[in-house]
Amino acid sequence: MRLDRVYIDGFKNLRGVEADFDETRLTTVVIGQNGAGKSNLIEAIIDVFRFVDLNRGAPRYVYEIDYRIGNHKVRLSNRSGQASIEVDGRPVARSAFEREKPEIFPDLVFGYYSGGSRRLEKLFDSHQRRYYDAIKTNDDAEECQQALTERRLFYCRPIHGIFSLFSFFSFPDPKVLRLLRDKLGITGFHSALAHFKEPWFAKGGQSNKLRAATELWDAKGPAGKCARDFRDQAFYPLPLIGNAIDDYRDKQQSEVQLACFIKNRQTLERLRAGYSDDQELFAALEAVDISDLFRDLHLWVCRTNDESGDVSFADLSDGERQLLMVLGLIRVSRGKRALFLLDEPDTHLNPLWQHSYLELVRDWTGQASDASNCHIVMSSHNPLTIAALDRREVRVMFADEQGKVSVTAPYTDPKGMGFTATLTEIFGLPSSLDPDTQRQVDERNMLARLDQRSEAQEKHLIEINDRLGRLGFMFEDREPLYQDFLRAWQDVKYADRPPMSPEQVETRHNAMKALIRDLLKKQERTV
Repeated sequence: MRLDRVYIDGFKNLRGVEADFDETRLTTVVIGQNGAGKSNLIEAIIDVFRFVDLNRGAPRYVYEIDYRIGNHKVRLSNRSGQASIEVDGRPVARSAFEREKPEIFPDLVFGYYSGGSRRLEKLFDSHQRRYYDAIKTNDDAEECQQALTERRLFYCRPIHGIFSLFSFFSFPDPKVLRLLRDKLGITGFHSALAHFKEPWFAKGGQSNKLRAATELWDAKGPAGKCARDFRDQAFYPLPLIGNAIDDYRDKQQSEVQLACFIKNRQTLERLRAGYSDDQELFAALEAVDISDLFRDLHLWVCRTNDESGDVSFADLSDGERQLLMVLGLIRVSRGKRALFLLDEPDTHLNPLWQHSYLELVRDWTGQASDASNCHIVMSSHNPLTIAALDRREVRVMFADEQGKVSVTAPYTDPKGMGFTATLTEIFGLPSSLDPDTQRQVDERNMLARLDQRSEAQEKHLIEINDRLGRLGFMFEDREPLYQDFLRAWQDVKYADRPPMSPEQVETRHNAMKALIRDLLKKQERTV
């Protein structure tokens, strides 16, 4: 599954916007200023796939999405005025599309947003509800599996990080375990505590619910099976009356709970016996969650130099939890033809992880052998995230003064450019310096290019050079070629300039190259 081209007209600030992706690349990073429309582009793509899958809630904007899946080229469009689907250039009726969907539609469209807004998550509510309705009272394993297969849109939430780590520890992969140790200092599983709570279908008063707790209130389907697996392997399943508050505006309420403690690795191995792999176990845990049976799942890990089990998943940093949440969920989706749409997933990561984020994606998810089957599209504000990419893997979104949005590849590869040059040549910053220092550089350059300076100007230039010299700057003001460059390059003030569009960046770069070539030719003629 690879996106090829996206056209959106009329979704929020996206007016006649076309993004041409390189479908030969596993990853695409969309960068740009705040307000350029990166999040809107991701939302629009998800909204189109949501509509096509469910065939309801038609978008009120014009769209056209081209993607490749398997050996097929698929186009989803309403540019003619009606929603249509084309496969390999031929129109496909809705009934035929439903029959062919397993071959021509993604197995999974995965969404994630690192912020607190539910704006993106709401696009997944219909799929969540449909899946829940199919499994909540259904003990037919085949029908529940079919419902899981047909749930083609999936949104990542914080608790999924715990589920994915729990599933991984149940079915450990030596390579990923080594990466967990090397990157996060996590050496293994210590213990877990599941708090199951009375669901909406629990019958009777509190005393009846307390007696029914050990039977998980007769929960059905994969959620009920998973909850009973915890109960059967728990050290001492304990029915109790617990206090709960779901929202700061709510009053504290008492509820019946069942506490199940998985005390060690051996107990975990017995629990996993009922599942074929980590993907099946994760799906069961997630079914418990959407069935509203989980109050909490606490997970304790062993870390380097700390085997006590005092470190819980909640004790990890925001960056560590965010990394485990996204990468863990991508991992349990391996093998599927998937489109991963991640809105700023690197927000809480330290510079080292930002720099190696996409490498971690490839290493931790086991996607290398499935590279042709998936596409990872993410938005980012961070130059370190794109530092190792070539221009085919980067798209720059830019909104001009009239609000017109464009999406283009940068004129050159970020790879090998370095952090500072990435800011100016890819992100379009006029300077990588702070404004005050850049103003001093601008003033120095203005004075340095003068043929004749007054005594006051000469003194001021010396003062500026001294201040900049103390900051570690090297100056070429005595180099004749540089003096000629400053005289010829009149627009040398960058401190207060707004960000440049990709076209402006490329134009400046080409102009500088041409100017330097001309100066070198003049210098050669005078020698």
